[in-house]
Formats: sequence, C-alpha cells, structure tokens
Amino acid sequence: MAAREYGGGFVDTIKYIVSKGLLEGSRAYYMALLGLVLMAAYGVYVWVFIQHAPVFLKSDYGGMMLTGMSDSVPWGLYISFFIFWVGVAAAGIVFGLAGYVFGHKGFKKVAVLGEVQAVAAIVTVLSLIMVDIGRPLRAMILMPQLPNLHSMLDWDFMVLTGYLILNIIGFLVTVHYYRQDKPIPRKFLVPFMIIASPFAIGIHTVTAFISQALVARPYWNSPLLAPRYVATAFASGPAILMLVLVLAEKYIKGFKVDDDVYRKTMLVMVGALIIGLYFTFSEAHEVFWYTTEPLKKAQFEEAFYGYHLGYLPVMMMLWIGLGAAAVILALIPKVRNTWPGRLLIAVITIIAVINEKTMSILVPAYIPDPLGRYILYYPTPLEYAITLGMHAIGILVYLVLAKVAIEVIMTHYFRGSGAHH
Repeated sequence: MAAREYGGGFVDTIKYIVSKGLLEGSRAYYMALLGLVLMAAYGVYVWVFIQHAPVFLKSDYGGMMLTGMSDSVPWGLYISFFIFWVGVAAAGIVFGLAGYVFGHKGFKKVAVLGEVQAVAAIVTVLSLIMVDIGRPLRAMILMPQLPNLHSMLDWDFMVLTGYLILNIIGFLVTVHYYRQDKPIPRKFLVPFMIIASPFAIGIHTVTAFISQALVARPYWNSPLLAPRYVATAFASGPAILMLVLVLAEKYIKGFKVDDDVYRKTMLVMVGALIIGLYFTFSEAHEVFWYTTEPLKKAQFEEAFYGYHLGYLPVMMMLWIGLGAAAVILALIPKVRNTWPGRLLIAVITIIAVINEKTMSILVPAYIPDPLGRYILYYPTPLEYAITLGMHAIGILVYLVLAKVAIEVIMTHYFRGSGAHH
C-alpha cells in the first residue's frame, strides 16, 4: 500500500495533472493556451535572433547592442520584472501560512493556489534571468562554484531553485491527496511550512542584498531596500491571488471563497501598501533633507523629478497615487465587499507595485553613473517582445496549474468529504 501511495500513486497524480491541465478544457481555454504558446514562442525566437544576430545578419551587430542596455546600464527591463516576480513568488506563502499554520479553514481551501502562483512566478523569474545573461551556457559558469557562500548570486540561485522545488512538491502532494478526497497529512505540512516560510522571505531579501552589495550604486545603498522589497511583495502577491479567486468564483460554477478570505487578504494588502509607502517617504526624507552623498541625491532626483528620463517620476507618482487609492478603496465597505470592487482594488494594487518595483527601483541607480555621466536607458521593442514572451511562459504555467488546483479543490471541498468540514 505504501509503495502504491508514494510511488505509483504520485505517477498517477502527474498523469492526472497532465490530463486535467492540458487534455481537458473548453474552447476558450485552449484558445488562451494557444495565444500564450504563440507569444512565448515569438519571445524566444526574438531572443535567439538577438543572440545570434551576427550570424544571421553577417555583421558584428548583435546581443546587448540590439537592446537599450549598455556597459553603464547593464540591467534593464528583464531584471526590472525579475524583481517584481520574485516578490509575487515570495507572497505565495501567505495563503499557506494562514491555512496550514493558523488553521483558517477558508485559506486552507485555496492555499494550493499560493503554491501555483509561486511556481509560475519563479518560472517567469528564471526565464527572465536566462534572457538577461544572453546564453544559458553562461549560467553553467556558476555551477562549479556552488555553494560559494561569499557570493550573493550563488545565494540567490540556491534560494530561488530551492523555493521552486519546495512549491512543486507542495503542489504535487496537495493534488495527490485532494484528488482522492483525502486531507493532507500534518506530518508533511508542519515540516513543509517550517522550511518554506524562511525561503519565501529569503528569496526577496537576497535579491535586495545583491543590489545593496553594489557600493557604486548609492540609490540602492539603504538598509530599507530589503524590507521595502518584502513589504510591497505582500501587496502585489496577495492582490494577484485575490484577482484569481474573484475571477474563479465569478466564472466557475460551484466554486466559492469564504468572505473572510477576502477580508483578511485585503487587510494584508492594505498593511503592506501602507508600510511600502512609508518606506518610500522615509527614503525620500533621508535623501532630500540631509544626505551628504551627491551621487545618491542625483540618482534620487532622477527618480522623482526625471530631469533626463521623464518616465521615472511618472512611475513614482503612479506608485504613490495608486497605492494610496487602493488603501482608500479597501476602507470603503461598498467597494471591498463586491466582486467588481475587489477586482478593482486588486488591479490597482498590482499596477501600483509594478510601478514601484520595476524600472523606478532599478534604472535610477545607473543615472548618473559613478563617473557622473547621464547614459539614458529606454527599452527597445525587442526587449518588450522578449519580456512579454517570458511572461507568457509564466502565465501559461499559472493557467494550467491553477486549472488543476481548482479542480482538486472542487473535488475535496465542494463535492467530497471536505464539503462537510
């Protein structure tokens, strides 16, 4: 029996995931899958073309030269969204903590969607890293050095892959038991949450530490950077989960989310937004009131005033304005207790954090550079195409795994024994 449960049983679970995720679905579902596959394929094609442009075009013009990046601005659109999706992955643990650790039955029903989100977000993150380094073979240079505990890059690689593996295991175990209408054993849940929770905080903390370690970029040299990363992650991550829940409840017959899940998720989002906005104010206060570092002040002025890059202050104002708007809307009962209101708050929060945690947190660190030069960065259409392609890969994973997750939630909680819990 044990061999069946832990051996062949899990093989059957994988077959079940493939069947429910890829072989069953409506016409609209398959059209969505096809659209994502085509977008991902085009993004990969453009990336491959850029990397091999000297061969295709018979010239020395290719690689990074076909992007807006340069020696002075080596991180651009790819790493901007890498930062955002690491935060979304980290916040995937929120539902698991509420359901499995604190015993909230409503969160326990939908906790598997947090694991789905973490897997999809890390897949997006790794895809963006792959296109940023240019050629996957370059990543192998790190492998003989692992684990190099003096390297923040190695720490980042270890926590990201470790967190991905943990969430894949969590998803497989949840699907394995729920599809059979069985509860997940506590002997799995307790060690899983003990290990996964530090990884969730660690992946975003280490990401911030990589930036903080670059002493020539004073825009990032702040002890608030890692807390700021984590704080706003706990706004955008739950917002995406709430968006998925609202849409699933609206369009999937029989799927029901406890109102208390929405209330507590919104409470986490509001708290995270307030803390994130406070951190932004604190950093601005330090720089514009009493800093003695001229380069740091010049980089912050670029972020807030946009003397050379006009899109940066627009993004900062959108973060502050939309973040405050999401907080205010969440305090209005007539908005937060309706599905259009919840959808609106979730979307506004996601847009606010994208503006806070992508280009506006990355590009100002390079302008001006340590030599005082203003080498400007504008993403090229090729970068947008590649970035959209990598996002399509992650959304494709999210869509397939979420479909399976909702199916097993329905099996266990709405059709099976879990319906009577």
